[in-house]
Amino acid sequence: MFIFIVAMKHYLIILIGLCCFSNRVWCQSRSAAIDTLIKYQFIKADQRSKLESKLKDTLYAGSYRVAVLYSLMGIMLQNKYHISDIQGGMFSFGHDSVDKNKQDSINAALRLSLEKINKTGLLTTRVYTSAAKKIDNSNYIADVELVAHLAEMTSRLQWLTADHLLPVAEELHKNGIVNDSSFLRLKNDINDEKIETALQLNEYCTPDRIFDMAKYADDPDIWLKQMHEDIASILPGLSFTDFNYTPIPDTSFSLPGTRFRISLNCNGRTYSHTSLAMENFRDKLGKITPKDLVVEDFHRIFNKILTDQHSRYRLHSVMMSPTNSTNDRSRHFALIALRDDQVELFMKEPCISYMFVSMETYDSTLTSGRIDSALAGWKKIGLFAHLSEAEIKKATADAQAADLLSVDQLLSNFPRVIYSFQAAFSNQDQSYAGLLKQIAQISHGAFKPVRITQKNVKNGVEVAYYSNGKMHFYTFKTQYRWADDKFLDFIKNLGRENVLPGDFYALPDADAIIYLTKQQYADSTKLKLLNFQPIVLKEN
Repeated sequence: MFIFIVAMKHYLIILIGLCCFSNRVWCQSRSAAIDTLIKYQFIKADQRSKLESKLKDTLYAGSYRVAVLYSLMGIMLQNKYHISDIQGGMFSFGHDSVDKNKQDSINAALRLSLEKINKTGLLTTRVYTSAAKKIDNSNYIADVELVAHLAEMTSRLQWLTADHLLPVAEELHKNGIVNDSSFLRLKNDINDEKIETALQLNEYCTPDRIFDMAKYADDPDIWLKQMHEDIASILPGLSFTDFNYTPIPDTSFSLPGTRFRISLNCNGRTYSHTSLAMENFRDKLGKITPKDLVVEDFHRIFNKILTDQHSRYRLHSVMMSPTNSTNDRSRHFALIALRDDQVELFMKEPCISYMFVSMETYDSTLTSGRIDSALAGWKKIGLFAHLSEAEIKKATADAQAADLLSVDQLLSNFPRVIYSFQAAFSNQDQSYAGLLKQIAQISHGAFKPVRITQKNVKNGVEVAYYSNGKMHFYTFKTQYRWADDKFLDFIKNLGRENVLPGDFYALPDADAIIYLTKQQYADSTKLKLLNFQPIVLKEN
């Protein structure tokens, strides 16, 4: 034991010495790099302290190259363009306006800048070679663009080394996402430093497909159908006919956008889906191009087909990753077909940092037939009696085109049928008084509270209202509804408290409240039209 302790003490001294040496080298390398930047007038001597202060940011821990390059980019933006320091180079210089002679002159100057920066020791051979090639291809028109690329690629490649990527490859292989031959090819490419972006990992996965938006026509009459045909090719049985789309204006975000309502026929049935909103940046002809895609969800119409086919697979979007290049994030997206048992792999390390996938439902009961049956059943028991036929028709079409998370959630497409907890919680300033008015609307005249007041009291918040011939009082311990454990009890108790012909019920799958008459509740239970959550009442 004594010998072991002495030996361990010896190795500990060596380890401490190595750490101190490494830290000293890190500081010396950083200092030497800054000296060279000052020598070649990339920064001024009096800006040294400003740059060094940025290097203390924990964001750059362990990589002085990334720290110096990103800090240099920030200083250059401030010096030349009076832009506040930003990370990542989210800016554009409009290359179309530069003629060839001027671009040749710019390229010569950028080549000189690259050689000078290379003398700082900040660049690896891979980064230097990539930047030189981009200069020759006239990809830059300003030195800050060059530095932004150097910083981004240096940061990205430090996560794409063999020690990081080989564990990812092994997990993909072990879980049947990469086959034996592709696994061998992937390992060789990792060791040969051929992986320059996480997007490339999709090339080794099966079934998987990478989409290059630049290869599609700008006309949505062409690219929307072509993109759906390409998505359908990922798995057998997804071929379709009768493709149609309708653009739908969207104002749910601060910038106006457009959604696409897609419909197509597969195996004799018509399917529809409404896409996520896309920014409304149109070309000169007023059309939205595939380059306007930020997040893609066109694959979800095919997941409806796969559900009807009782397939084990669903299509997932491979989300943007910091280990993708800027070009990947603005030009490409990838889809992968996975089984339910494979999805968990992408929810944890090491894969989540490289191939984070979208969440999709594997509920095999959410078939088109069940949806049709639920919609018909809800109408039959009178849930839509307050709506016109035109409103019902539109809401039914919206429901059929919505993402299928649960059957009950489709009720959100029908006005004044349910009240969403999300709507209640998203507006933290809404009072209990305002909430009562919202809940009264979904009762369609059964619950009619008036003279609603709310005031702070010693034990919390007192809410009062007049209904059914008398005043009602209720004290909540907090002004924030979602933080009070009696909130749901209060909602459930409204029917009994006000002698209503029905009650309010919680729908956990829809995360909402619904009002039903006693007959509607009986019919819903008998026909299994809704999934109710019983609420245990508590004493006030």
